[in-house]
Amino acid sequence: MKIKWALNELKKFKEEPLTLNGEIDLTDSLLERNSSIIDATPLSMDGILVVEKTDEFLVDLNLTISLTLPSSRSLEPVKVDLRIPFSETYLVSGTTIDPERYGEDEIVVELESDSLDLRKPLEDAILTAIPTQVFTEEELKKEDMPSGSDWKVVSEGAYGDGVRERLSEEEDPRFAALKGFFSEENE
Repeated sequence: MKIKWALNELKKFKEEPLTLNGEIDLTDSLLERNSSIIDATPLSMDGILVVEKTDEFLVDLNLTISLTLPSSRSLEPVKVDLRIPFSETYLVSGTTIDPERYGEDEIVVELESDSLDLRKPLEDAILTAIPTQVFTEEELKKEDMPSGSDWKVVSEGAYGDGVRERLSEEEDPRFAALKGFFSEENE
């Protein structure tokens, strides 16, 4: 599937949007950009490219891809399905941008050449959608955490509970003198 066009070529679609439905294989570039990715399926795209004016191009896509990532706990391979909304506006270099026309959440990119290449923006969207924690089905079902002879993995919730418990048990000696400070002033 084609994801790079000359701007002159896109101007032909001023009357009617260009439909973008198909697949493209970004596996090699994704593996090169993120070493934690073990494998990836071809990226499935469904959407449109609209030529608003001769200098403005709106790309609105729904992206679907499956990545194989290492489990955060055991490093076992885990298949993760991602569905990513992708909406960006591209402007020809030198185009005056009207801030009131675009919302705060809209991504507006000024093109640096006479072509629109979606490869890097699509890769960026995929890489930013990768979850920070990935677990196998078995790891999600059981609550046992890995441990060794003098170490153990603790969940974030259990760690926070332990810290609060220690703080309530221990008093900082530096603040001991201040303990009754406010009660004496009120008397």
